[in-house]
This record gives sequence, C-alpha cells and structure tokens, in this order.
Amino acid sequence: MNKETKELNTKTNDELCALITRLNSQLLESRFKVAVGEVDKTHVIKQIRKTIARCMFIISQRGYDISIGSHGVYFINKKDHKIEDVTKKVQKVLSQPEQATKESKQQVAKDSKHQEAKDSKLQTTKVVKEKKIKKTSTTKGDK
Repeated sequence: MNKETKELNTKTNDELCALITRLNSQLLESRFKVAVGEVDKTHVIKQIRKTIARCMFIISQRGYDISIGSHGVYFINKKDHKIEDVTKKVQKVLSQPEQATKESKQQVAKDSKHQEAKDSKLQTTKVVKEKKIKKTSTTKGDK
C-alpha cells in the first residue's frame, strides 16, 4: 500500500466524497485546458484520475457505493441498499479551509517535480549523446 493510499484510508467517507468532488472539477478544468492547448503537463490528468479511483476503491471497501452528480451526493449501503444523502455534509467539508486540496496539490506538485527531474535527466542524456555523435562524425570527417 503506497503512502497516498494510507493517507486516504484515514479520511472519513464525507472527506473522501469532498475530495472526489474537488478532483472531478480539477479534472474537468484540466481537460478543457488541454483541449485549448494551455497545459504542457498532461500527466496531471492521469494522476487525478488515479486518485479518484483510489478514493472510490476505499469507499467501496467500506461497503458503500457512491453517486455524485448534479442531483447531489449519495451513499448507497451495499448490504441493505439504504440511500443516505450526504450532499450537505460534503458541502460543509468543501467550505472548510481546504486542507485536503492543499494535500492533493502538494501530491500533484511532488509528482510533477519527479516527472520534471526524469525529463531533465532524459534531456541531459540526449544532449550528451548528440555531442558524442557530433564528435565522432567530426573525427571521421578529418580522416
């Protein structure tokens, strides 16, 4: 179990729903930005989708299905199929200081830095290879 999943396991169902709601809106914004061409880091979309899936999995493990839409947010108990409206609870969590958003942004930033480090390493390797190729082609031309 990775670090992010452990952190998500400590959250309540309401907090997970609020996080899913926030991430869904971030996902929508990111998709629009990619379509317009404003975003260079398209890997963020994949990270958001994975975090949403992790939250949904944790909620499912706890014995609930979740329904999020324009109609509201509902938990459906898998055992007795009772439906619980948690729209107001989620709105309350969303209106609080956004600790979960800060955490998710920090995670995305950390993943972005990791990806940038990989990219810069690849770029450096590419430059070194190009220099070797130029050096060898220059030496062959001199002979």
